[in-house]
Amino acid sequence: MYGACMPPVPAAAGRRRRPIGLASLRGFEAAARHLSFTLAADELNLTQSSVSRQIAALERQLGKALFVRRIRALELTAAGTRLQQAVRQALVGIDQCVDEIRGAAAGRRVTISTYPSFASLWLAPRLAQFQREHPGIEIRLDASDRMVDLQVEDIDLAIRGQPAGPLPPGATLLVEDIVAPVISPRLLPARPLRNPAELAHWPLLVLDPSVRGGQGLNWDNWFESVGAGRVEPAAGRLVFSFVDQTVQAAIRGQGVALVRSPFLQDCIASGDLVMPFPALRMPSGYCHVLVRHPQAARRPQVAAFLDWLIEQFRLAPPL
Repeated sequence: MYGACMPPVPAAAGRRRRPIGLASLRGFEAAARHLSFTLAADELNLTQSSVSRQIAALERQLGKALFVRRIRALELTAAGTRLQQAVRQALVGIDQCVDEIRGAAAGRRVTISTYPSFASLWLAPRLAQFQREHPGIEIRLDASDRMVDLQVEDIDLAIRGQPAGPLPPGATLLVEDIVAPVISPRLLPARPLRNPAELAHWPLLVLDPSVRGGQGLNWDNWFESVGAGRVEPAAGRLVFSFVDQTVQAAIRGQGVALVRSPFLQDCIASGDLVMPFPALRMPSGYCHVLVRHPQAARRPQVAAFLDWLIEQFRLAPPL
């Protein structure tokens, strides 16, 4: 017969002493990836307050802070960084398993990561052609400026701009970027421009130099490279945060933009913009490269997309 003072029974082997609820982990992973409760909520179709409550509950269960909350900014703590790595890997494995269980449709997916301006200006307009040629392949486009780990996040391909020079291991050079000024044909006077400095009669459209790749689109450098010296913009400058904003502003006739390949070729071929000085081009110091997941090219749908993508660059309209 058991007495009232019987010692506590040890926990069964393998039993979690302090289990946590799993529902909040996906919210945590999204918030850690974006460093924003608001962006995480948008991704998960939740309210910002719901994500915030999930994170707070998770922190109480762990007994550790996962984020440093600053004014309009989040930072991961050491504990948050450690948990993010574990949760991200676990969720990738779970999502892969779910895709396999759901069947072949998920197995015909190709996931591409690239930065937003390349996605909107170059890749997205061409995807309709690929899908007509390969109607059974689903394309998932992840457009963001963050650097991704292809293996951890199970992304097949990444297209990035990077400084010219040595390529990452396994990367393929797609195009070496050149820069030239473009303007809406509606703005051009009846007589041809004679001097590059005359471009300063219109507002100069500028990409913020703090933006990745923005250093290669510098008007002062371009004027110097074509022998125009230092030119003061008589009509001022308009500064944008994204390449596509700059290009669209030029198409609307708001000024003159410096545009680099591969966007340059499309703008000229469409007739939306013209090069007032077609012979005056400057190397941007950047290039576009393709990076593959180590196992991705073995999958037929990824191989088909790779062949199509490289062909699109080969067939780029001449300048």
